[in-house]
Amino acid sequence: MTVQLLEDRILPFQVEGLDVRGRVIRLGKSVKKILDAHQYPQPVADILSEAMGLTVALASGLKYDGIFSLQAISEGDGPVKALVSDITSEGGLRGYAGFDADKLAALGDNVDVSVDTLLGTGRLAFTVDQGKHMQPYQGITALEAGTLSDCAHRYFQTSEQLDSDFKIAHGPSGICVVMIQRLPDESGDEEAAKEKWNHATIMLKSLTEEEMLDASLGLADLPYRLFHEDGVRVYETSTVHQECRCSEERLINTLKGFPMPELNDMIDEGGTTVTCHFCSTDYKFSAERLAELRDEKEAEEALKH
Repeated sequence: MTVQLLEDRILPFQVEGLDVRGRVIRLGKSVKKILDAHQYPQPVADILSEAMGLTVALASGLKYDGIFSLQAISEGDGPVKALVSDITSEGGLRGYAGFDADKLAALGDNVDVSVDTLLGTGRLAFTVDQGKHMQPYQGITALEAGTLSDCAHRYFQTSEQLDSDFKIAHGPSGICVVMIQRLPDESGDEEAAKEKWNHATIMLKSLTEEEMLDASLGLADLPYRLFHEDGVRVYETSTVHQECRCSEERLINTLKGFPMPELNDMIDEGGTTVTCHFCSTDYKFSAERLAELRDEKEAEEALKH
């Protein structure tokens, strides 16, 4: 039976009666391409899927021109050493997981897809890079027990002082994230504002994973099911697609940046193959091609002097 994949789209919405804004993110083909390139074990695929869903959810609430990235770096004994996911302001998504296969196998079957089981202690970092002429923004929080979304939730509560809540589901049809954030209270009635926010979070929890992952339901169906009595307004959707930014030109620049002895070693060994961590594409450089790059490097350095 063929599974219908979720559409790769982001739907912003606002619940006027509750002073809440939110986003529905669904990722299907884009994430499948990323995971298929690596054939990750299921627990690794699941936690990387969550990382990619969070990446899109967080980035879609920002105005930026560049790259938003999420990195979870383990400093403990977990089998997953690093999760990296980023998305461009044009919607190009990619993701990668580094893991120790032996440590993962030692956990046995039915592995709990949690931070403490797969990553252990470490840090979760969010970065917005808008190019060399702009100061990058970075937020960092500790990896703690629970899920990646729990860690992100704690970051918003403590660092951003912004009430936020997430619900994430992933399965054969893809990933779905529903994220809500509390808007600043302008009424002056803090008790009523808290009550509205509590109601919004309770309604979000009532959403089932089956609904979130049902590709036959439209994006707008989810916020309408949750908040139809509170005045939902939906906005124009945007798209997400798998996109790796590797290229032979970038690798050539990297290789020409190597010290001359390292280039000569690669030439003596008959060439080299560079594999992109994100998309698993192999770039082969023969000894002859490396010799050309070495000669170009020498000529460029001679011109500088």
